[in-house]
Amino acid sequence: MRLVQLKADNFRSFQTLSLPITGRLNFFYGANAAGKTTLLESLYCLSRGKSFRGSSPQELAGAAGRHWSLFARFERQDQAPDQVGLGWTTEGSEIRLNGQAATTLDLVQRFPVQILEPGMHRMLQDGPTYRRGFLDWGVFHVEHGFMESWRRYRRALRQRNQALRRQAPDRELSVWEPELSETGQQLHAYREQHLSAIGPAVAAKIVALLGSEGAWSFDLHPGWSGEDGLAAALARHRDRDRRMGMTLDGPHRAELRIRAGDHAIRNRISRGQQKLLIAALLLAQCDLIHARTGAAPLLLVDDFSAELAAAFQRSLYGQLQAYPGQILITGFEPTGLFDDLEAGAMFHVEHGQIRPISRRV
Repeated sequence: MRLVQLKADNFRSFQTLSLPITGRLNFFYGANAAGKTTLLESLYCLSRGKSFRGSSPQELAGAAGRHWSLFARFERQDQAPDQVGLGWTTEGSEIRLNGQAATTLDLVQRFPVQILEPGMHRMLQDGPTYRRGFLDWGVFHVEHGFMESWRRYRRALRQRNQALRRQAPDRELSVWEPELSETGQQLHAYREQHLSAIGPAVAAKIVALLGSEGAWSFDLHPGWSGEDGLAAALARHRDRDRRMGMTLDGPHRAELRIRAGDHAIRNRISRGQQKLLIAALLLAQCDLIHARTGAAPLLLVDDFSAELAAAFQRSLYGQLQAYPGQILITGFEPTGLFDDLEAGAMFHVEHGQIRPISRRV
């Protein structure tokens, strides 16, 4: 998959943008508030239907009014090009894929995008929600049965939670527990398989990026306790769940635990190390998706040099050069690393305008 055209209308600082992109590795530089992060945000929105910055659709509208639109064209090997559009007005959002009405799920399936940005430290510092999201995005792209199991699980979870809030008796709660147990076990198995599949690549990339080996470990807690399975945990904790008004056992409570040696990762490593650890996870996951599907996700890297000493910048750049997919990178200025962009291009971003820069010889 290769992005070849991006257009934006009234999207934050981009009053009008029409940007052809032909390179595999592309570097965008400029001052603060020039529009670099907004560029990556537009592509993330086209893939996920939402901003990675947590902004509401209204907040994405520029100075021209309460509306915005995005369009991208991307090519696939031996397939017809795909065109995806996303727009918002005060009347709602619209998604189009090759001229037809589409859903957010269609965007995620057809246009996989992953991002490495400064806010990603939440994946290590904050609660398990971000780490579950990381796992599930990868599982979704490589396990065809995952989404159906997730839908069935969420439906049963919603029904059991409604019964709990009504203080329903055990016989009503037990109606939904077999479905919860079956699909919950499936979801946990999918996640474990994915973590196992990317594990060796993550370890190798940690060595390449951080120069350390054997200090990191990853453990997936399923979201329930006890060796007798989820069904038994649900039955055992009905009274507790009834008091709380919600189901507290299941894969919706799972946690990916990342440790450095004998310690939890939080506050044990520097922000630069956190960035490289997350990069190792994302790159390994994207490599697996490429191996399984033949399509390498579009990779976005915001503020490349932030938190990284020169040696670590070189290590990260080396890993990005080896990545088989297309990459868009932003930074304050073009460091020497990007002087010899192979099969790539350089752009200057200023006041919502983007212009290509002639390559140095």
